[in-house]
Amino acid sequence: MAIEENVAGKEIIDATQDAVLNAAGSVADVIETTAHELSRHGEVFYQSAEFWVAMSFVLVVVGLARPIGKIMYSLLKKRGETIANRISEAATLKEDAQKLLAQYEKKYREAEQEAQDILNRSEKEINFMKKENMAKLEKDMAMKEKDAKERIAAAQDKAVQEISSMAATLTIQAVKRVLAEQLTDKEQDKLIEDSIEKIA
Repeated sequence: MAIEENVAGKEIIDATQDAVLNAAGSVADVIETTAHELSRHGEVFYQSAEFWVAMSFVLVVVGLARPIGKIMYSLLKKRGETIANRISEAATLKEDAQKLLAQYEKKYREAEQEAQDILNRSEKEINFMKKENMAKLEKDMAMKEKDAKERIAAAQDKAVQEISSMAATLTIQAVKRVLAEQLTDKEQDKLIEDSIEKIA
């Protein structure tokens, strides 16, 4: 790239030098024409002021053509180098930007995958906790149900005992009342004695 710019700069300088030399050649033709015209009028051409002005112009143009060409060439070369450096820097920046973009895309994909993994783990943990809690709840419910059945059974036994005791008491009272109403004093005394004998 820099070589092509140097070649282009050299071509411009060569074209400038050619243009200056062509202009000098044109001035030389004008001088020659003027000299011929002056010689026809009887005046020597190198004695006229126009001749020396033209010669001065030609000498200045020829004398300055090469240094100006070198200066322009060096300026164009510097400009070309500056442009080449900027292009190189831009290419480097582009490569760096592409690398950064690739890194950020990779980090984004990794972060996305990590987030998905976290979600999957969370769902598994939630499902596990649900199952564990359900099993614990079922176990607690079974224990409470067993405890409730045992309490109910105990309450039933107690109620049966209370009912049996109450029935026995009521039965004894009813028998006493019936016996008291139907037996005479003599029969009651005999019944008491028979009972005492049986107990003894």
